[in-house]
Amino acid sequence: MKKAIYIGLILSIAAGCLFTGCGDKKSGETSESAVTTEAETEEETEEITEEETEEETEAETEEETEAETEEETEAETEEATEKETEAREPIVSDKLWADFDNMTFYVNGKEYKLGETTLQDMIDDGVPFDEDDLANAGNNVNANYETPSFEIVLGDYYHASVYAMNDTEENMPANECWISTISMYIEQDETQDILSFNFPLNITKEDLIANCGEPEDPDDIYTYDSEDSDYHVDKYTYRKDSEKYYGYSKYEFEFVNGEFDKIYMTYLP
Repeated sequence: MKKAIYIGLILSIAAGCLFTGCGDKKSGETSESAVTTEAETEEETEEITEEETEEETEAETEEETEAETEEETEAETEEATEKETEAREPIVSDKLWADFDNMTFYVNGKEYKLGETTLQDMIDDGVPFDEDDLANAGNNVNANYETPSFEIVLGDYYHASVYAMNDTEENMPANECWISTISMYIEQDETQDILSFNFPLNITKEDLIANCGEPEDPDDIYTYDSEDSDYHVDKYTYRKDSEKYYGYSKYEFEFVNGEFDKIYMTYLP
């Protein structure tokens, strides 16, 4: 009877051990599974947070870039508008540009006057004439004749031309004749600081009319439009009758496609 009880107890204990062992294993698996789930949850949370952070950063960067671009665009637009406004402002001068009492020009800042300054005066001042032309400075000029041109060098392939006149009844050397004419094609893309006038070299025809008015004779306003291109020319001529010869002193201002392209000044006593 005691053996039976002992056997029963032993079996009960053994069964208890078996159940306890199984419970521990399952408990271990459950704990391990919970740890894995927490790790996965943390990784997923980190990934979501990183994605959200990246999206927010990209959105902020795009907003900043757009804001900077808008500011730059506005600044450029304002700058362009200011330049256009400046370009539209008329050039104002107290001096009459087509002034027949003072037909002057300047070389290296020194004033010279048509009808008074001699070619030798300019040579003595060191005006940068073409050397080949200077070699002809002593050539004879017949009575009541004008010399060939003497080129003032302003740059590479850039020059202005002056002519001298003998208004006497006798022959005389070119260098003793006074300057009668100056002409210059204006290269707006070139920079030179040698030759200047009483007017800027970037004037428009509107500036010219505002300063000098329109020529008295409508025939002294010449306009040309090319049929097969965008080439457009406006030339305004201001004249004063000569007292000694048949002819006149004159200023010619020529504009090509709206830009000041040529100045021609000649004096005839």
